[in-house]
Amino acid sequence: MRRFYVVSCALAIGLSSFAQLESPDIEAGESFTRAIGDYFMPAEDTGTMGQVWDMSSLETQSSFGVNILSAPLTALSKSFPDATYALDDGSQILYISYGDAWTFHGGTSGSLVVIYSDKQTYHPFPFAIGDAWQDDFTAEYGAAGITVYRTGSVEQTCHSSGTLTNPGGQVYEDVYRSTVIETLLDSTFLGTLQMDITAEYFQSNQFGLPLFATATVYTLDIPFGGTPVEETTQYSVWMDSYTAGTDELESLATWGMLPNPASDVVTIIRGQKGLSEAITLFSMDGKQVLQSQFILGMQQATIDVSNLPNGVYLVSAGADGKSQRLVIAH
Repeated sequence: MRRFYVVSCALAIGLSSFAQLESPDIEAGESFTRAIGDYFMPAEDTGTMGQVWDMSSLETQSSFGVNILSAPLTALSKSFPDATYALDDGSQILYISYGDAWTFHGGTSGSLVVIYSDKQTYHPFPFAIGDAWQDDFTAEYGAAGITVYRTGSVEQTCHSSGTLTNPGGQVYEDVYRSTVIETLLDSTFLGTLQMDITAEYFQSNQFGLPLFATATVYTLDIPFGGTPVEETTQYSVWMDSYTAGTDELESLATWGMLPNPASDVVTIIRGQKGLSEAITLFSMDGKQVLQSQFILGMQQATIDVSNLPNGVYLVSAGADGKSQRLVIAH
């Protein structure tokens, strides 16, 4: 079920002829690197064109890479017949399409395949200042012999446009700011897992995904007969680099962590949501000192490192087996 409406008819009509977000021009074979840093909420703007957003003060704490593939050429193309691109982070693949709208079709992670029967559409094109969008989505899939029923909704409102300076100093013109509120609920006979995301997106016509986003993620895990577990995480993520070739695709990381150095807790963030995957911390002499995991369908995991001695550790996360250094300093 999809509904499109205009927040302010006068504003949308007055601006849409020369200020609107168009469908991006991307190609299979390109790749990009996402950087992760501290949560940073830009100040409220005037809700018009000509805004100036400067994020250059943020520092990269970790990063991960994503490859853009042609969806019809992937092994599961028949499962996602309407998808045009597949975003591959090395362990998971996200199927999307552009054109009339920015749409999520589902994805894969190992043997797990999630196909949206009612696809998740973030917004139509063109998307002008003053426009708003709401969409509901559903999916049903199996994981470890358990049927998972997924429902959710996404709301997006475009507020303004202007110039964005990303961490590292890259300047982007003709960028559009919008607020995104997304709710997702996975239900099984074992319980429910709820995720609420509130984010600010900064997008342009040049790229298929936001140039910068700042997000607050709230999760509530309610096992039947058990104790609910809730968690809130905040972070910023941005386009660190974009490559038209494929020479360095093998070296792209598939996950990141923050803060680094860490004193009490560290949050591990993977490129896409997927299977339950192990997270392991090793001391520099190769001994395992701590182990955790990503929960099924979760994009992040928080680890308590407050009891570990100061020093440098190696963290292994996800299916690719690659390790990254973590500094613990209390």
